[in-house]
Amino acid sequence: MASPAASPDSSVPSGPTSDSENLSPDELELLAKLEEQNRLLEADSKSMRSVNGSRRNSGSSLVSSSSASSNLGHLEEDTWILWGRVVNEWDEWRKKKEKLLKELIRKGIPHHFRAIVWQLLCSATDMPVKNQYSELLKMSSPCEKLIRRDIARTYPEHEFFKGQDSLGQEVLFNVMKAYSLVDREVGYCQGSAFIVGLLLMQMPEEEAFCVFVRLMQEYRLRELFKPSMAELGLCIYQFEYLLQEQLPELNVHFRSQSFLTSMYASSWFLTLFLTTFPLPVATRVFDIFMYEGLEIVFRVGLALLQFNQAELVQLDMEGMSQFFQKVIPHQFDSCPDKLILKASQVKFNAKKMKRLEKEYAAIKNKEMEEQIEIKRLRTENRLLKQRIETLEKESAALADRLIQGQVTRAQEAEQNDVIRRELAVAKQQCSSATQNLQRAQSTIRQLQGQQGDRGSAELVSRLQSELQRSRLRENESRGQLRQLQHRLGLLEKDVTELRDVTALQGDPALQDVTELQDVTALRDVTALQRAVVAARLREAQAQGQLRGLRVRLLQLETQGHLLQEQLRVTVTQAQGLQAQLSESHRKHAEAQCKSKEEVLAVRLREAESLAAVAELRQRVAELEIQREEGLLQGQLDHSDAAQYIRQLKGHIEELKAEIRLLRGPLPFGAVALGTRLGDEDSLGSSDDELPPFAHGDIGDLGDMGDIGDSSDSETEGTPAAP
Repeated sequence: MASPAASPDSSVPSGPTSDSENLSPDELELLAKLEEQNRLLEADSKSMRSVNGSRRNSGSSLVSSSSASSNLGHLEEDTWILWGRVVNEWDEWRKKKEKLLKELIRKGIPHHFRAIVWQLLCSATDMPVKNQYSELLKMSSPCEKLIRRDIARTYPEHEFFKGQDSLGQEVLFNVMKAYSLVDREVGYCQGSAFIVGLLLMQMPEEEAFCVFVRLMQEYRLRELFKPSMAELGLCIYQFEYLLQEQLPELNVHFRSQSFLTSMYASSWFLTLFLTTFPLPVATRVFDIFMYEGLEIVFRVGLALLQFNQAELVQLDMEGMSQFFQKVIPHQFDSCPDKLILKASQVKFNAKKMKRLEKEYAAIKNKEMEEQIEIKRLRTENRLLKQRIETLEKESAALADRLIQGQVTRAQEAEQNDVIRRELAVAKQQCSSATQNLQRAQSTIRQLQGQQGDRGSAELVSRLQSELQRSRLRENESRGQLRQLQHRLGLLEKDVTELRDVTALQGDPALQDVTELQDVTALRDVTALQRAVVAARLREAQAQGQLRGLRVRLLQLETQGHLLQEQLRVTVTQAQGLQAQLSESHRKHAEAQCKSKEEVLAVRLREAESLAAVAELRQRVAELEIQREEGLLQGQLDHSDAAQYIRQLKGHIEELKAEIRLLRGPLPFGAVALGTRLGDEDSLGSSDDELPPFAHGDIGDLGDMGDIGDSSDSETEGTPAAP
C-alpha cells in the first residue's frame, strides 16, 4: 500500500447545527471524536507523506495512511467506523442525511475512504466504459505526442510521478490516452492531467479513468476543456460579477491596474486549485468539489480575495502577479479549515448564477452574430478587394493598351509620313518621266517633220532602191566596157594581121587599101577609145554617186538606229515610271485603308475604354452605397472596418485618377490621328460626334471626391469601437 497523498484534514470548528438534531447520540459522539482526531492529526507532522507506489486493485486505494501515534488509535477507529457506516449505508445518507454528509465532506474525507467515496459521489462504481479501457490502450491516439510532452510537467516534484519511466507517468499516460480516444472532440487538454494525477494518487488507473469520464460528463469539466473553452469564459464572467458585487473596492483596483480576472482565476477553474495550493489543501477543495461541483471554486476564489484584499489594493500589477504566485499558495498550509470555513461563508446565489449564465449566453450569441457579420463583411471586403485588384489590373491593362495604341499610332504616323514622302518622290518621278516622254514624242515628231510626209522607213527603202539601180547601172557599164575592150582587142588583132599581110605582099594597091583600112580602123579605134573614156567617166560618176549614196545611207541608218534606241529607252523609262506610278497609287491606297482600319480600331478601343470606365464608376458607386449602408447600420464602427473604409477610399481615389488619365488623352489622340491621316472618316473633333460621357461625366467623376469627403466626415463623427 502506497503512502497517502495528503493527511486527513482537520474539521471546521462549529457549534451544533440544525442537522445535528437528526443524528443519534452515537453519531454525535462519533462526530465530536472525528473533530478531535482531525485536530490531533493536523498537529502530527508525521502523518503527511507522499505516494510512493501503486497497485491495480479496485478494492483498495493507491495510498495508505501513515502510522499514527498511539494516543490517536481509538480516534482513527471511530473515524473508520463513521465513514464505514457512511459507505455501507450510502443510499440512505445521500437521500436522508444529505446535509450531514455535506458537513462531513467539508470537514474532510479520510484518505482511507477517498477512493471509494469519490466513486460513490460521482456514481462511477459501475460504468460500461471501464470494460473498454484495456481495448482503448491497444489503440493509437493522435494526441500521444502532446501527452508525452506534458507528462513530465505534471506534479514534477511528486515522488509518484518523478522519473521518465516511472509508474505514475505510465498510468497517467494510459488514462489520458484512453480518454482522448473516448472523447475525440476534447481530445487532450494540459490542465486535465493534474486532475487525473490526483485521481491516480487515490485509486487504480481503471477506476481513475471511470471517475475522470464521469467528472467530464457531469461536472461541466468537458465544456471547460473543449478547444473553444466556452465554459471557462462563463465562469470568468460569473466570478467577475461576484467580485464586483462583494469586493467592489478590489474590483476597481484590478480594473485600474488592468489586472484581468483571467490572469489569476483561469488556472483555478481548469485545475481546481491543484496547481495553486499544496496537495493537502487542494485535496480538501477537491473533496468538496466532488460533492458540490464548481460552486466551491467560486467560493474558495472569493475567500482568497477577501483574505488578501488589504494587501492587494496596495500593489501594482506586477506585485499582484507575484503575490498570487508566491504568497497565496502557502497561506493555508497549516490551517486549511480556515479557508474552507471562509469559503462556506461566501454568498453564492444559484439562481443569480443561472441568470448570469443566460446573460452570458445572450452576450455570446450577440458576439457570435457580430462575429458572423464581421466575417461576412470581411469576406465581402476580401471579395471587394479582389474585385478592386481585378479592376486595377484591368485599368492597368487598359492604360497599357492605350499607351501601346498611342505608340502604334505614332509609328503609323511616321510610316504614313514616309509613305507620303515616297509618294511625293514617285509623283515627281512620274511627272519627270511624263515630261521626258513628251519630249521624246516631240523629238520623234520633229524627226518625222524633217523627213516630210514619208517616214524614215520609206526614205531608207528609196535609198536602197536607188542604190540597187546604181549597182545595176554600174554592172551594165562594166559589161559594156568589157565588150568594148573585147572589140578593141579584136580590132587591134585584125590591124596587126593586116600589117603583116601588107608587108609580106609589097603590093602598092594593097598598101593603099591597107592604109585606107588602117585609117578606117584608126578612126574606129579612136571612136571606141572615146566611147571607152566616156564609159569610164560615166562609171566614175556612177561610182561617185554610189559612194555618196552609201555615205547618205550610212548616215540615215545611223540616225535611224539612234532614234530607235532613243525611242526604246524612252518607252522603257515611260513603262518604269508608269509602274512606279501604279505602285505609288497602290501603296497610297493601302496606306489609306490601313489608316481607316486604325481609326476604326481606335474607335473600338475608345468604346471599350468608355465601357470599362462606366463599369468602374458603377462599381465605385456600389462600394460607396455599401459603405454608407454599413455606416447607417452601425456595423462598421470597428477599427478594422474603419481602416478598411479608408483603404477603400484610397482605392477609389486611385481609380478616379486612373479614370481621368484614361478619359483625358484618348479623344484628342484619335482626332489628331484622323487629322494626320487626312481621312474623312476619322474621328471628328466636334462635340456632336463625341459620346456624352466624354463631356459631362468627367465632371461627375470629379464630384465623387465630395462623396469621399462626406464619408470622411461621417466616419469622424461616428465613435470608434474600443
